[in-house]
Amino acid sequence: MFKKPSPVKRAWSSLRKGFLAVAFFSLFLNLLMLAGPLYMLQVYDRVLTSQNMETLVALTLLLGGVFVVTASLDLIRMRILNRLAAKFELNVGAPVLSATMRRRVDGRSAPGDNLVDDINGFREFISGTTLTAFFDAPWIPIYLLVLYVLHPYLGLLGLAGAIALTIMALINNVRARAPMQLASEARSRSDALFQISDRNAEVVHALGMKGDLSRRWANLQREAHVHKTLTSDRIAGFSVLSKTIRMGLQSAILGLGAALAITGETTAGVMIAATIVLARALAPIDQLIGQWRTFLAARGSYKKIKDLTEEFQEEEQRLRLPRAYQSMVVKIGQAGPPLAVNATLRGIDFELHAGDVLAVIGQSGSGKTTLGKMLSGIWAPQRGEILLDGSPMSKWNEQDLGQMIGFLPQDVELFDGTIRENIGRFSTEIDDTEVLRAAREAGVHELISSLPDGYETLIGEGFFLSGGQRQRLALARALYGDPFVLVLDEPNSDLDAEGEAALRQALQSAQYRGAISIVMTHRPATLQAVNKVLIMRQGTQAQFGDKDDVLQMNRQNVLTTPPKKTIAQAPGETPASETETSVKEAIQ
Repeated sequence: MFKKPSPVKRAWSSLRKGFLAVAFFSLFLNLLMLAGPLYMLQVYDRVLTSQNMETLVALTLLLGGVFVVTASLDLIRMRILNRLAAKFELNVGAPVLSATMRRRVDGRSAPGDNLVDDINGFREFISGTTLTAFFDAPWIPIYLLVLYVLHPYLGLLGLAGAIALTIMALINNVRARAPMQLASEARSRSDALFQISDRNAEVVHALGMKGDLSRRWANLQREAHVHKTLTSDRIAGFSVLSKTIRMGLQSAILGLGAALAITGETTAGVMIAATIVLARALAPIDQLIGQWRTFLAARGSYKKIKDLTEEFQEEEQRLRLPRAYQSMVVKIGQAGPPLAVNATLRGIDFELHAGDVLAVIGQSGSGKTTLGKMLSGIWAPQRGEILLDGSPMSKWNEQDLGQMIGFLPQDVELFDGTIRENIGRFSTEIDDTEVLRAAREAGVHELISSLPDGYETLIGEGFFLSGGQRQRLALARALYGDPFVLVLDEPNSDLDAEGEAALRQALQSAQYRGAISIVMTHRPATLQAVNKVLIMRQGTQAQFGDKDDVLQMNRQNVLTTPPKKTIAQAPGETPASETETSVKEAIQ
């Protein structure tokens, strides 16, 4: 299958014109860097011999002007790189986030991966001094040529030094790459443990796991630091060696220049100028060796985000199908979470129409949550299909399908933003009328209105909501936009009697508007608001049909089987009818 180029690769390619501008400024910068050696050459060979103060002043003023121009060019170059770095980050941020979410939906998320750090790290590489060394490196031959013009022996000595430092840089790359990769992997594991421990701090505290987890995290950190220290030691060793060689070369070229001056082959000015030129020629190599770890980290970050966006590409723009409003047909031969070895759903076959409210009931582990994720378009069946008005869900654009789906998961998460933005699904054009309608149907409008900032209340650090309040806000989010399919996974797990009443009212309103509502539940009180029932057993469809028919069938089963233990009614729960209790007994 043909794959489009990665958005990361396209973002990098889009910087080409900017890099050409940087290269253009680097050309003049490196040419102007020759002003210093020329100044020394003129001072030693002309001014000192002629004793002409006016010439010295003129040359000094000219050199000062060159330095001002050089500083301006260098500032412009750095400003361009800063803007290129920002452009890259802005261009890749959304595709990387989208690809990260796709990877998690597919069940292939990598624990401890912090792609935000990878983007930031590569941005710093673009705007930092390491990249400028790459732009200065192509001008090394020019400086060596200048040395050769001053005297062939000086050019050969400079060439030998440049070759020696280049070989050291290549060896440094080979020796540092493997431990750098091992350090990155170990750091990912330690970061993953840190993140999950932080998210579950209450459980860790309650179960007395803090000390053991801290020790385990410290061991992982220690492993990461072993590899990181090895990398740093190798790079530092080469960096010190390169500096030593560079200083030795500068002394050697000074000595060689002095010897040539004594023999009359060159002048004192040539000796000093050659020293300055050599230092400038070797500076980029020395800088690259010293910052090689930054380069390796940037290269690893780039590869990671590029591979991610290539593997999890944005879907192609498809023909926009009309909004579904009539039916949902579910035919699942085999399905399960992505990458699952064994199917968790088999033989699911039912059909719903506008206005139907389906209760999916079954024991824990019977496949209710997996089915809910299939019906909401999060996962796709391995065999079979789910049709909306005769078209498979996979044929809709992701955005269009999402606007037809209202999904409330078991584990409710709200996002950093206002209540209005959370209910409005952070749409760029939030319909306030829809926000109010959804909040009222979820029975949370009064709660929101009682807050000091109302719908503009920020949900974030320090703002506490009970489990029931969060669930009702998430229910309002699911109801926003009048979705055609409403999938609610245990929507009343944290609700009190008032919340239960609001949930039933929301289901009745959705039914009145012609939506299809599917509720995964353990509570028989929810059956009061449904007209269809699906009973799941071990991932298969045990029974499906009109509520009265399924209840009647289960009543007969209860009458022909030995009595079972009476199920206690939850405090505040609406009393269940005899037939509803029979259904609950039948699934336990």
